[in-house]
Amino acid sequence: MNDEQELRERLRAIEVPASRIEIDGLVRAGRRRAFRRRSVAGAGGVALATALLLTAPSVLTTAGTRPDAAPAGASPGATGPTGAGTTAAAAPAPCQPSELPLPAGMRNVTAAGVDPTGRYVVGNDVVGQDFRPVLWTDGKPQALPVPGRSVEVTAVNAAGVAVGLVQDGRQEYVFRYQHGASTRLRTPPGNWHVYPRPAINAAGDVVINAEPSGNSGGEDSVVLLWRAGATQAVKLPLPAGANAFDITDDGTVVGALYRDGVASAAYAWDQQGKGRKLAAPAGETAAGYAAQGDWATGGLWPSRSAALWNLRTGALTRLTADGPGDAVNTSGWVVAAGVLLRDGAAVELRVPGGRTGLAVAVSDTGLVVGLARPGGDGAENAGPRVWRC
Repeated sequence: MNDEQELRERLRAIEVPASRIEIDGLVRAGRRRAFRRRSVAGAGGVALATALLLTAPSVLTTAGTRPDAAPAGASPGATGPTGAGTTAAAAPAPCQPSELPLPAGMRNVTAAGVDPTGRYVVGNDVVGQDFRPVLWTDGKPQALPVPGRSVEVTAVNAAGVAVGLVQDGRQEYVFRYQHGASTRLRTPPGNWHVYPRPAINAAGDVVINAEPSGNSGGEDSVVLLWRAGATQAVKLPLPAGANAFDITDDGTVVGALYRDGVASAAYAWDQQGKGRKLAAPAGETAAGYAAQGDWATGGLWPSRSAALWNLRTGALTRLTADGPGDAVNTSGWVVAAGVLLRDGAAVELRVPGGRTGLAVAVSDTGLVVGLARPGGDGAENAGPRVWRC
């Protein structure tokens, strides 16, 4: 069993919903030797690549678990706050794949995100146990500056502004790449651990969580915002225990409220701290992980199913997926556990040569980014891919 498989098995053994304290401790312990090799571990690697293990309930699910089925014919947003959306719709036509070329000298690259237009894609090469960032513009790759030992790019907007994390010894910080230059984004006074990864909206606003260095499980955490062009963060006036994982173009932040290190509810907040609790079925706990336009996605526990919320109407659709949703577009397409769900149905991501396609993110134009790996149980990273759907 390799290091990452061992980490997955330890996570699976945790009672769901797992606390952030437990998961944060596991990931911190294995981060240097396992987490940074996630691009070569197939479907489990995709789940780890979301980096939400640092602050989420059990992102990896127990084998064989299947959420409740739903009536056929419904579409995302068609049901009320406690209804279950369909996963029985007719299978959509398969998407058309193509490879993403690699910068010279890079061998172990995986895609990490795409902007809403589909023009910009970001990803990372793995060198030893460290990251090297890559930006594709109209399909052409560019190795980004490396201002520290390990530089991981996590998101990009429609203007081509990318954000990510730098780790250099004991230093860790958020960076913004714009106009050919990398800029460090400053946290408030003190020593902070930022997690799990920064998100960016169309305007260039950046959001991430931070806890005092030495703390774990989000203890005394805050939500930090860098407004477009700013290099100094402001703390958002959110309630204690709030964690934000994404920011929409209107400035809404989506995430979850945690109590004693465990997610208690999914939320959407404005920047003045006014929150809206996102619906969950009776007996279920929810957390929101990504948002775009009127839609947000995340997970429900203990069913371990993916959730899709309409932020405008409040309606919830429960999706059949072997894990939570971690990406969504303005049409309500969801990426969950490496699978693209369109109108509640899984879409085949073909890869020539008997390989398997695993989705990571989806643009508003239907461009899906992810990776390919050999068929069967092979764990080799066969390279970044895009699919036009």
